[in-house]
Amino acid sequence: MLWLCITLPQLPLEALQCEQSESPTVVTVLTGSVRCVVCCNPAAERVGLKSEMNFTTVLAILPEVIALERRLSAEQAALERLTAWAYQFSGTVIIGEVFADLQRAHSTALWLEIGASLRLFGGFRKLIEQLEIELRKLSYSYQLGISPTLEGSALLARTGVRVAITTTTALRARIEAVSVNWLNLDPWIPQQLQTVGVRTVGLLVALPRDGVAKRFGPEVCDYLDRLVGAAPDPRPTYRLPPKYHARFEFEAEVRSTEALLFPLRRMLREFVGFLRARDTGTQKFTLRFVHRDAVATIISIGLSMPDRNSERFLALTRERLEHTVLPSASVALELSADEFATPTGLHIDMLSGATEQSEELGHTLDRIVARLGEAQVHGVKAVADHRPEHGWATASAQETRQHLDSPDRPLWLLSEPKPLQLSGMPALTGAERIESGWWDSGDVRRDYFIARTQQGAALWIFKDLHDGSWHLHGFWS
Repeated sequence: MLWLCITLPQLPLEALQCEQSESPTVVTVLTGSVRCVVCCNPAAERVGLKSEMNFTTVLAILPEVIALERRLSAEQAALERLTAWAYQFSGTVIIGEVFADLQRAHSTALWLEIGASLRLFGGFRKLIEQLEIELRKLSYSYQLGISPTLEGSALLARTGVRVAITTTTALRARIEAVSVNWLNLDPWIPQQLQTVGVRTVGLLVALPRDGVAKRFGPEVCDYLDRLVGAAPDPRPTYRLPPKYHARFEFEAEVRSTEALLFPLRRMLREFVGFLRARDTGTQKFTLRFVHRDAVATIISIGLSMPDRNSERFLALTRERLEHTVLPSASVALELSADEFATPTGLHIDMLSGATEQSEELGHTLDRIVARLGEAQVHGVKAVADHRPEHGWATASAQETRQHLDSPDRPLWLLSEPKPLQLSGMPALTGAERIESGWWDSGDVRRDYFIARTQQGAALWIFKDLHDGSWHLHGFWS
């Protein structure tokens, strides 16, 4: 097996903020009686702020710094959403652990088994390129590592080794000179190892296992064996849920509709990754804006055809938000979907481009519905009734896109058939007899024909078999 590890060194910050802030921002946590910095954004690093720095020192350097409180629940939720997104690249995904201790807060990771995916994506380079493009769209900082063991790929990612290591022998040679400080161990263990002169992974691996276990515990020996591939590393694999539900809690109340678009953009892209992983699309998803002092605002986004395009989803959501008044500031945002369908094929007809035109028409219709509201836009659908005046009904945009077999009918039907006085019998074609409606006191017995006038117009007329009278019922274009 070949494992790709994605580490998320800035997850404590990026789980709270979906966009890069130009203002110096730090995430802090209270450790005992001391408040320390967990991580900083690039603007804070440029003025000299660093992780694990005492927050009192930070305020002395930059009093106007923006400080956010670390939330492990937000990091766990972000990691789970990202794991579901990653399933589109591999059928075997393992979710990592969110570490509470300060020294390992930057070690959160997830793993993808990519050996079985290389042919599908066209090799290492194309797979990594596609994955990095999608990761950058989500605005996550990341590091990648590839090796035949889970812990080995994580160590390569943390140390920034962007080389695909495919054998355990090559892995041992590559990590031999790596400092023990990079190992995913309790922070006190690398400190003790440094004290006794064991400063590299190679020296630690060469030590007798009995001595290491006696001094540091058997867990360290187990970790080293899994690191170099000397022992199996059985971990439960992630499975996609049957329904999608994601929640993002804001660090502060959000009052601006435009500000809501930043978390929405990331959540919709993560949702599209879930749809790709399931090889499906959706025709409806629901957004729930949670308020502190009011009932949650629920917006349902419907589409005329199944889709999984995040930009189209965002455009429809933006249209709905522009015409929605939120009762108060939002403190959280939820996205859910429980109905999935195969997305419409994206192939283009070589001669007419009919499929492409149909899709563009569908997306235009979705924008109109989002702007005007579902109650203001409707189409026509066929009804299982042979009587032309009862053979149709108004329908929603989604129902209009569904294919229903129906006989050939003129687009222009009169609300009531009009009697005809025929001076001479015109040429008649397209004979069709309709006998129906006995069950609702609307019994009809008619013979329909297409009659052409001298001016070339095509009329849809019928003969009433009850009394032999002729009537005009519609016009053909």
